[in-house]
Amino acid sequence: MFGIIQRIWHRLVDTRWSIAGAIALLMLGLTSSGHGADATLTATVDYAKSGNTLELLTELSPDLPITTVRLTGIQAPDLDQEPWGEAARDCLADLRDQVIRLETDDWTPDVYNRLWAYGWQGRELINAATLEQGCAYLAAAELPHLQYGLDLLYAQESARLLGRGIWNPDNPLRETPEAFRQRSPAP
Repeated sequence: MFGIIQRIWHRLVDTRWSIAGAIALLMLGLTSSGHGADATLTATVDYAKSGNTLELLTELSPDLPITTVRLTGIQAPDLDQEPWGEAARDCLADLRDQVIRLETDDWTPDVYNRLWAYGWQGRELINAATLEQGCAYLAAAELPHLQYGLDLLYAQESARLLGRGIWNPDNPLRETPEAFRQRSPAP
């Protein structure tokens, strides 16, 4: 009987050390320096360009000469969509001259030289706060791939249930920015 218990104990110890080793390697990978998957940078906001885009005061870094940040996972009304576009931009106006933390899993800029990122002001996720105020809506196609997808979904549902901003039952946003732009092309 003692032999069986001893063999089980050795397997548990071996398994525990294997799991501990795997966790250690995972943590080492997550905390690597540079622009890794979990790296963050801080930046000072110059102004809000729209309800989902921020212009920064300076470039993020010499290695990353980007001054525009597109908030991941949200869509905001087009600026010309009255009254929602300007209201969405105003939701981010308080960030002017504020230092925010940016977090992304892809440090590659898009074709417009914007960095897609989650923005944090202190402990508040700016992307979720924008949704919760009813200033934007969730980019549903991206939801399964979003790190903070449940937080964003909860924030949008809160705004929708409370009738905030674009979810106001008396004056809801009825057209996506894409549909709006197709219907009324720029001059």
